[in-house]
Amino acid sequence: MTKLAVYNATNEAVTVYLTFGASGPVCPNPVGVGDFPILSPVPDSPGQGTLTLVAGATEEFDPNGRCFTGNVGFFIAPQCPVTGADFNHGKEGTNIGEFTLNVTQGDEAFDISCVNGVNCWMNMSVTGSDWSDGANNTSINSIENKALQNNEGNPGVYPVNCTDCIQLVGDPPCPSLPIGPPQTERICNIQRAVQPDSDDTLTITLKEGTPPS
Repeated sequence: MTKLAVYNATNEAVTVYLTFGASGPVCPNPVGVGDFPILSPVPDSPGQGTLTLVAGATEEFDPNGRCFTGNVGFFIAPQCPVTGADFNHGKEGTNIGEFTLNVTQGDEAFDISCVNGVNCWMNMSVTGSDWSDGANNTSINSIENKALQNNEGNPGVYPVNCTDCIQLVGDPPCPSLPIGPPQTERICNIQRAVQPDSDDTLTITLKEGTPPS
């Protein structure tokens, strides 16, 4: 089964926000905030917990084989641009690492969503085999986001305001942000069939600096 790890590769402590998905057909008994004592529940935000991760530290979340869905963000809770903020604290919105692991049906998957903007340089890498993009079955074990308007053609990444990977569906989630160039193929999710006998780890890394253009 697959575990989650969060690694702070920067030179300073950072607040990590972990938001858990609700139960559903593919994940009827998911883990949540209460399963990990290191997390502090966020008031008025059910399913969300935080922790402080010091520079160079890694925190592992082992769901013990249970379904594990949600997202990880850094510095501030996932949101659209914050007026007067600096880059890391939401001047251009926030990006998150999304994951669906150990599901009872369908595929495991992960991606970086820049739909609500970009506030950090994030990498997601996974051990194990058979991970690929959704369009060409290209083998991929590591992804990372680029700057706000530069994620077109970047496998595993949803561009800004592109809610359906290749297009915007409905109203823009963050109207103050320009709609970025969408993907031309459905390559926004990295996925594989569930492997019950595996012992793999998906690591979400906060990298030092700002994402490249």
